Amino acid sequence: MGPFVVAGRSLDRATGEAAFTYRLGDDEFTERLTLDPALLSGPAPARLDAALDLVHLVMGTSYYKLAAPGRVVVERPVTAAQAAVAQAAYTDGLGEFAAVNRLPVPHRVEFELELRDAGPAPEPGGRGALLPVGGGKDSALALVVIPDGTALAVNPTGAQRDVARAAGVPLVEVRRRLDPLLAERTAEGGLNGHVPVTAINSAIATLVAVLGGHSPVVFANERSADEETLTVDGVSVNHQYSKSFAFEQLFTAAAAEVGAGYFSLTRQLSELATVAAVAALPLRADILSCNRSYTQRHLGGQAEQRWCLHCDKCLFTFLCFAVFLSPAEAQEMFGGNPLADLSLADGFRRLWATEKPFDCVGERAESAAAMAHLAAGRSWGDQPVVRALGAEAADAAQVTDATVGRFLPPRGRHGIPPQYLEALQRVLAGSRSAVP
Repeated sequence: MGPFVVAGRSLDRATGEAAFTYRLGDDEFTERLTLDPALLSGPAPARLDAALDLVHLVMGTSYYKLAAPGRVVVERPVTAAQAAVAQAAYTDGLGEFAAVNRLPVPHRVEFELELRDAGPAPEPGGRGALLPVGGGKDSALALVVIPDGTALAVNPTGAQRDVARAAGVPLVEVRRRLDPLLAERTAEGGLNGHVPVTAINSAIATLVAVLGGHSPVVFANERSADEETLTVDGVSVNHQYSKSFAFEQLFTAAAAEVGAGYFSLTRQLSELATVAAVAALPLRADILSCNRSYTQRHLGGQAEQRWCLHCDKCLFTFLCFAVFLSPAEAQEMFGGNPLADLSLADGFRRLWATEKPFDCVGERAESAAAMAHLAAGRSWGDQPVVRALGAEAADAAQVTDATVGRFLPPRGRHGIPPQYLEALQRVLAGSRSAVP
């Protein structure tokens, strides 16, 4: 098979539809984004082409993975910063995909492309921050810290709309439609697996920011995104690579070329620190961080997203909130209590295992510290899973001297501008900063 080709693209300013075409062997794929036509009603921004190119490059990972040929041809000239983002997205961003499909790790890709000069960057837009939201605790905190921002959802769910509405923040919606041929080729035996979704959403958000005059683009990617999920022959494989600070730095440079700031507001925070803040907010009732939430139940004829309380992300999120909530408060928030179900003990144990789940969960040490903290307290100590795992978790936490209290202070490198860092610090100071 020949290389994967990042081919043509177009934007219909009348309908708001952008089309991005790729070729792999004899197949041609076209992915489509539907944007609000109101974003396209004015003159074309100076950096619109560059923003479209960035989307085109990273969105191609969904189609490249069908065969992962190791070669990518880019037909349009790109800047060095855009090329660096693409290189990262197709290599480290596909690390989990390569490991699961038993391909060589690290996954290496040769790019054939022409570099062009970026030129002077335009002035940033003046319409304020754009905040991509997933509906979970991290984006909820960002909406509270930046209440005058605008939320963005790609293929919005009820959870995303709910959290934006609860925060009183306007929501911009973008529709993303994969080419149906992708599903056909996958069913016929094409390779499948995780792609760097945050990289794709970052590019889409940057395009919306350019069209809408927004800046900066503010994600809520936490410090734990830097921890590898596992190692393969000594090489780190990270499910959350495109949430990592390393990727953030690459993408910041590419976004700057189109006049958009880009950073993660919660980069210095552990998952426990974010939960400590959100647990003190009324908004906690409106969040949802469940990867099975698309499996919906019907109540009164209405589909409702909910916590499944069985997936890795649900178990991790519940464990963190349990540190700051009573059992009654947690049960009301989540609609159940997985710490009462001994059949889930192995699921909780995986959170501090050498090979973490391929999911958006926190650091091993903070999971162990959280369970050990519950075991030492009165509120949760009698829960069946806590009784079963408390001593084991305490031993795991002791290896690195991990405690809940040590995970609460912000630390580490970040790219947060001073005014946003100060706003975050004010919200954190008003939260439950002390361990209960």
